[in-house]
Amino acid sequence: AERDPVAAARLARCREVVLRISGEHRLPAENLIAPDSVRRLAWVPPEEVTEVTVGETLRGFGAREWQIGLLAVDLTAALTDPAPPP
Repeated sequence: AERDPVAAARLARCREVVLRISGEHRLPAENLIAPDSVRRLAWVPPEEVTEVTVGETLRGFGAREWQIGLLAVDLTAALTDPAPPP
């Protein structure tokens, strides 16, 4: 977090999305998506962050279509949220 506070904030928002959606679907968060996939997505998001590119990135990490379907929209929003002021 000290090295890249903006990426750390993205990761925190993405983790919140995963926890919320896993709760809505009564799944353990780690069954919804591998924690490493969320970390990698948040620290190095696609150059252009869209639902399509987020889905492609997750697919590249081995996510299944049902996982992408549940997460892509909200993860895209979490990645494009402006960082809070310092």
